Amino acid sequence: MGMMPRRGFPQYTIFGPDSALSIRAVLPQFRRAGTDGVSVERRGKLVFEFVPRNASGAGFAWSEKTLFSLSVEEVGLLLSQLPGNGVELSHSMNYGVGSDDDSSGGVMQQSGDLLEKVLTIEPGDGATLNFKIDYMKNGVGGQSPPQFDHAIPTTPLEVTLQAGEFEVIKSIFQTSIPYILGWNTTMDIASAAAMSKGMSGGGNHY
Repeated sequence: MGMMPRRGFPQYTIFGPDSALSIRAVLPQFRRAGTDGVSVERRGKLVFEFVPRNASGAGFAWSEKTLFSLSVEEVGLLLSQLPGNGVELSHSMNYGVGSDDDSSGGVMQQSGDLLEKVLTIEPGDGATLNFKIDYMKNGVGGQSPPQFDHAIPTTPLEVTLQAGEFEVIKSIFQTSIPYILGWNTTMDIASAAAMSKGMSGGGNHY
């Protein structure tokens, strides 16, 4: 019998006529705590990937995707507001400097060209939701992203989700929160340790 896989790549993708929207998870980083413990060093996140269709119309230009990372609190905000209300999230970044994966939600401005990477989600017709990503400067969209060397910016990109597709996204949001917090991992370890201690007669008494 072969070895079990050691890596997994959870991802869900919706393909629109002009763009694709993919959601994937980045798990937290852990560190040793004490002699035999573990704690979360850095929380995980969920990442939206907006991918334009190739200029030829065949397939999608995955190398030109635009990413928008969601902290666990931003995931909670989307769960609380959607699909009934629209939501706009923005991450500040430096022109020519910003991180591709938005790992810190933006970077400090060091020049005069401050860009905002803006995610807008609006209810549409017939229980649909419109997801749009854009780069904005001084409130004007359609800006060239950092380190962009093409003639025409790839943003804004927009994908319309049907009601069933959003239900899948919502389920992913809900089930992912404990994972990107590291809550389930550390709780399982803590529970196993508490059970072991109890079975050995060293349980706490309150």
